[in-house]
Amino acid sequence: MGERAKVRSRKMVSEKIINSIIISSHGKIWDQLKNISFSNRIGNAYLFSGPPGCGKEFISIQFAQLLNCEQSQVEICGICASCIRFSNLQHENLNLIFPLPVVKGKLENGKNEIDKINLDLVNHAIKKKSKDPFFKIAIPKANRILIQSIRRLRKTLYLKSHTSGRKILLVFDSHLLNKGQGEAANAFLKILEEPPANTTIILVTDYAKLLQPTILSRCQKIDFSKLNNQFMEQWCKEKLVKDSHKSLLVGLSRGNIHRANALIEEPLEDLMQSISKLIQTTINNNPDHWRIFVNTYSQISKRNESKFFFHFYILKIWFQSANRLNKKIAHILHSTLFIDEMKRFNQTYPKTDFSSIIYEIEKLTSAISKNYFMPLVLLNFLLEIQKHIKK
Repeated sequence: MGERAKVRSRKMVSEKIINSIIISSHGKIWDQLKNISFSNRIGNAYLFSGPPGCGKEFISIQFAQLLNCEQSQVEICGICASCIRFSNLQHENLNLIFPLPVVKGKLENGKNEIDKINLDLVNHAIKKKSKDPFFKIAIPKANRILIQSIRRLRKTLYLKSHTSGRKILLVFDSHLLNKGQGEAANAFLKILEEPPANTTIILVTDYAKLLQPTILSRCQKIDFSKLNNQFMEQWCKEKLVKDSHKSLLVGLSRGNIHRANALIEEPLEDLMQSISKLIQTTINNNPDHWRIFVNTYSQISKRNESKFFFHFYILKIWFQSANRLNKKIAHILHSTLFIDEMKRFNQTYPKTDFSSIIYEIEKLTSAISKNYFMPLVLLNFLLEIQKHIKK
C-alpha cells in the first residue's frame, strides 16, 4: 500500500472512531431514536436542539440513514445502496434546507432568486458535509432560510414517490426560518400542519426559543447536551493534536466540535500569538496599537464575521479563566501557556470588574448584526475595558 493510500485509510478509520464516539456520547438519545425506528412509530416532525457543535446535525443524518437502511431498523449497515447514497448526502429521499443569501435586484426571465445563487458553492458545501459530518455549512452572507427554499420544498415533498424508504427533510439552523418578515416560517408551518405521507421532518437548531411557538408545538423535542472534555480529548487524539496543545484546544473549544475544527485549521502557536497580541492591545492604553486594532477588526467584521466572533470568543474565555484563577477556581486553560499572562494581569489589575468586561465583549459581538459603525464601537469597547480593569 502506497503512503497516500495509508494516510487515506488511517483517516477513514479515524473518522469511524470519532463517529462511534459521538454516538456513544449521546447514547440515550441514539437508543431513543433506534427504538423509534424499530417500533415503526415514526413521528412527522422532530426538533433536535442543543448547544452549538454538539453533534445534532450528525445525529440527524444518522437517524435519516437508519430510517432508510435496507438491512436493519436498529443498526446502520453502511453497505446497502441506500446507506451509501445517504453517506454522500445524495439520496433521493433526502431533502436538505439551510440558510442561503438573499439576492437583491430584479429577477430576469422569470427566474427565482434562489437560481441566482452560486450553486457550485452550495454543492461544494454539501459535498464537504458528506465527507465531514461535523463540517458546518455556512454559505457567505447567508443569514436566513429563504421563502423560495420552502416553496421548492413543497413541490418536492408532495409529489408521489416511486422509491422505497421514507422521505426525510433536514432543516439546519431552523431558527433562521423566522428571519426577515417570517414568511419562510409561515410557509413551513403549513407543511407541518398538513405533513406529507411517509415523511419525517427534522429541525436542527442551537436556538429553539427563536422558533415560532406554533412550529415548536408540532415537533417532538429532543434535547442534546454539549460534548464533554473526555470526548474532546479523544477527538484530539484521533486528529493527532500534539499533547502540549490538547489542554488549550479542549479549553477553548468547550465541547463545540465546530470550534475545535476551526482551531486546528491553523497552527495553535500562531493562534496563541494572535490572542496574546489581542489581549495586550485590549488591556494596555497604547494609541498606536489601538489605531491598528480598530482598523483591523473593522475590516474583519465586514469580510469575515466568523473570524471576528471567534477571536472575541477566545478573548472572553481568557478573561473568564483569569477570573477563575483570581478566585482560585480550577480551569482547563490554567494548564496552558496562558497561565503566566493571567497571573501578571491579576497582579497588575487586582480590582478588575470581570463581569462588566464579559458584558462588553458580548455587546461588541452583537453590534455586527445591528449594523453599527464598527470603528466607533471598537474604540468605545477599548475605553470601557480600560475603565473596568482599573476600577
